[in-house]
Amino acid sequence: MDSKFIKAFKELVREEIVKRNIVQIDGFGRFEVMHQKQYQKKSADGQTLMMPPKDTVVFTPDKRGDK
Repeated sequence: MDSKFIKAFKELVREEIVKRNIVQIDGFGRFEVMHQKQYQKKSADGQTLMMPPKDTVVFTPDKRGDK
């Protein structure tokens, strides 16, 4: 693939993810933003920490791409 195409593709996916849109590519998969709520976590020394909420990008492969 051409490096210009890959660069443009990455920019397009990034722009859509920033807008919180789902990016679906037939035969490849889907990129979407998932929100994780804040939660409590115990550290190795037993201290309880409050983890902040965050958004993460999740990729789900297209199962139809195997066929």
